[in-house]
Amino acid sequence: MTATTPEAAPGGRRLFVSYARPDSEAVQRLVEVLRALHHVPWVDRELESEGGKPWWDRILAEIEACDGIIVVLSPQLFDSVPAEREREYADELGKPPLPVMVEPVTPDILPRELSARQFVDFTRGGPLAGAMLASAVAGLPPAPPLPDPIPKRPDVPSSYLGDLRDRVRAPALSLEEQIHLITELRLRLDLERERQAVVTLLRELQQRRDLCHATWQLLDPLLKDVRGESSEPAPPGDERPAEAGPAPGPATPTHPDQGLVTPTHRTPPPGWYPDPSGRHQLRWFWNGCWTRQASDHGKVVDDPNF
Repeated sequence: MTATTPEAAPGGRRLFVSYARPDSEAVQRLVEVLRALHHVPWVDRELESEGGKPWWDRILAEIEACDGIIVVLSPQLFDSVPAEREREYADELGKPPLPVMVEPVTPDILPRELSARQFVDFTRGGPLAGAMLASAVAGLPPAPPLPDPIPKRPDVPSSYLGDLRDRVRAPALSLEEQIHLITELRLRLDLERERQAVVTLLRELQQRRDLCHATWQLLDPLLKDVRGESSEPAPPGDERPAEAGPAPGPATPTHPDQGLVTPTHRTPPPGWYPDPSGRHQLRWFWNGCWTRQASDHGKVVDDPNF
């Protein structure tokens, strides 16, 4: 992408506008006012339709060339990984920020570099908001020359859910990492546009062979609540998984004339169940088989002799 932003007219500023996708309509009104004030705002509307490095290089080049960064404040802003990296890079370059609120935000949750700054209330628009915006832009300090050497450019951001997906599918996860994932995913269940994807990731996490008992205790009732099921624990039964799961022993007959026995029960889902060997409290059942992972009082142990 080789297009460049035109230079600002005398007295105008070249401004990079950092915002979250859901605020596009409010940002369009903001951009129109900035242009009417003879500034040159730059807004990238191609983040959702273009992928790969070129668009990200263009964004970083615009941040490097701008006189200041307009940070569009809304609750959605803090869900945007690209916007976060834009702010961080602009801060490293010394670009003066101007927070402009388009939707009410609690000041206490603002990033540190913004919380101490006066912001422009653009939630209602109108002449007064335009005048406040004009005064705030005029009061921005000049941007310093770019550092030499210039800081390392941030990597192309993937979506936040994409990052969570990669973590859910990591080759190995510690108990702490599993609990952190559940916490982050649970917070995003309230976002309607992400709910189905979050539920899918929670189910993937539940299927992991290295799932810890303490994690399962958090995850199982959460998924049952999503499905509208009872969150009561499965009954202990006869020291086998609920729904008549298999007891330890050979999976196929030992006598050649017996033939294969078709089970009459439904294979239970992966999960923690009472240990059929009796050596531990619980044992992880996976893909129709008992595994070496056992649990005693919430502590997961490896039982190689099972």
